[in-house]
Amino acid sequence: MELWAGLGQAATVAQLVGVDAGGLITLITQAALTARQNKKACEQLSRRVYMIADLLPHLQQPELMRRPEFQRPLAGLGHTLREAHDLVMLCQRKSRFYRFLNARSLADKLRDIQSRIDSYLVLVPAISYIALTHNLNRIDSLRQNHTILPPPASTSSHSHAVPASAWEGVARFTLAEIAAASNSYAFFTKVGKGTSGTVYRGRLHDGRDVAIKRISKSARDREMVLRTELTVTPHPRHSHLVRLLGWCAEEDERLLVTEYMSNGSLHDHLHGRKPPSSPVTASWKTRVEVLLGASRAIKYLHHSFVPSVIHCNIKSSNILLNAGWTPRLSDLGFSVRHEAGVEEHHYQPQVVGKGGYMDPEYCRTGRLTPATDVYSFGVVMLEVLTGKPPIIATRGEEEQGEVQTDLVHFALPLIEAGELDKLLDGRPEPQPTALQIEALQWVANTAVVCLHRRSILRPRISDVVANLEIALRLASS
Repeated sequence: MELWAGLGQAATVAQLVGVDAGGLITLITQAALTARQNKKACEQLSRRVYMIADLLPHLQQPELMRRPEFQRPLAGLGHTLREAHDLVMLCQRKSRFYRFLNARSLADKLRDIQSRIDSYLVLVPAISYIALTHNLNRIDSLRQNHTILPPPASTSSHSHAVPASAWEGVARFTLAEIAAASNSYAFFTKVGKGTSGTVYRGRLHDGRDVAIKRISKSARDREMVLRTELTVTPHPRHSHLVRLLGWCAEEDERLLVTEYMSNGSLHDHLHGRKPPSSPVTASWKTRVEVLLGASRAIKYLHHSFVPSVIHCNIKSSNILLNAGWTPRLSDLGFSVRHEAGVEEHHYQPQVVGKGGYMDPEYCRTGRLTPATDVYSFGVVMLEVLTGKPPIIATRGEEEQGEVQTDLVHFALPLIEAGELDKLLDGRPEPQPTALQIEALQWVANTAVVCLHRRSILRPRISDVVANLEIALRLASS
């Protein structure tokens, strides 16, 4: 299997934990299937070590993993995995007397080993995050001198310079105008908080309702966030990108003014902040329309710029809906340029740090490609199908209560087994028509290929758009 192959070839991981983690985890999962006692506990342990297998590739940074402060916390993982394997093998003993005599002892040991595995499930992401922060600090000085996108006033003749015509209707506001529009950022005007700052609802002197993003003073590279938004967003306008109306860079404030999207975000409608009567909540057709519009916006970023633009922060809360329910993609402040055929590493904490949406290949290699956006959009498609958020709580075994898992690992096995009906959100139509089921199957099958662990095997966003167009035709029939 691909998961184990990736681990088996990772010399740095093997050296770090002192064992062939991939091979040993494979043995544990296989043995758990044939356990004769404590079967539920063995299956639960199998799921835990499977999660360890998913996390270990994130540590493949040899220059950091050789350092003692990273090695010491994981020194016992190899021994823990070997002990887990030995315990699961003991649960296969055939003798009824042996099983009776050792059942309680084995159960206690299994609980203990599960607790130790749980500690590594917390520890590995923490170490990965520390390693990533180290890399960010190391390249921070380089990024100060390397502008991913040109400044808004650029007169560059490069192909990615913003044409003067794109700036028609984009105003530079004074800080006093912004304060007046937002009632000095009064708490009752606050409509949300995003990756890069807080968003307020405002009204300009001409009566237009607007959204005002106040870029956080603690945001990393806040000047780059402002410059990137100003460079990408005004570029020949697209019907599925939020329209930029203006900006402000005065004193220590950095602000963006965009059109106000009165129907909130896709996330709001799927996960409970909007009434169940909303079209997005109640209609499969509208949900597919929203996916199609968002995919067209991503396609525009990937294919209409030279070099292409990778959004880097695709999620349901960044797909906004205007008064006519037209979806528009927002939050371009962390997007980067991608030159086809050029190997580049862009360390974006906003990509890595967003649970449930993170591209596993990016986490492992630090390399951003358009396929990173495709993966995140695959998660959004699962949200639309299931009505569930990207991180969900599932019921664990016996005394363990609820266990958090990501939507991808929960949903993909059911889709691949042909059991989509067990996943579908029941709010739109409890009993979808045959054509609706066919449409949703198109969406589900597209999500599966978007979520492939290897980016090279994911579809281009143009293929995703084509599939969603078919799905919408079916859903509209």
